[in-house]
Amino acid sequence: MGWSPRLEWSVEPPGLVSVFEPTEAHAGRPGFLHGGLAATLLDETMAALSWATDRVHSVTATLSLRYRLPVPVDAGALRMEAWYADARARRVRKVHGRLLLADGTAAVEATGLFVRVLAPAGDDRGTDHG
Repeated sequence: MGWSPRLEWSVEPPGLVSVFEPTEAHAGRPGFLHGGLAATLLDETMAALSWATDRVHSVTATLSLRYRLPVPVDAGALRMEAWYADARARRVRKVHGRLLLADGTAAVEATGLFVRVLAPAGDDRGTDHG
């Protein structure tokens, strides 16, 4: 597909952090972030965790979301956090994530199973160690 939101990434506690600043163009209902985009932001961050920490690609097997609060599009940068449920490296890993408002309030929480995948032949960007 080739499309993904422009996110700024950093490896920091609790695991991987991304930042995204929405605009009105990202609204579902006027003034509020589209729920599907909130899911995409979390999915992108949670899937990228394995590459950022282990240099291994992963894909989403399941993703469960809990929308706690509406996310205003004019409230500043959003912070997405992703971390592993446990430290053991396995082929399928449970990942937790959350989307935080600028004031640190958790607006969306997520859990998912992410499967580590081998890179295509000749692609040294990731190998399966689990």
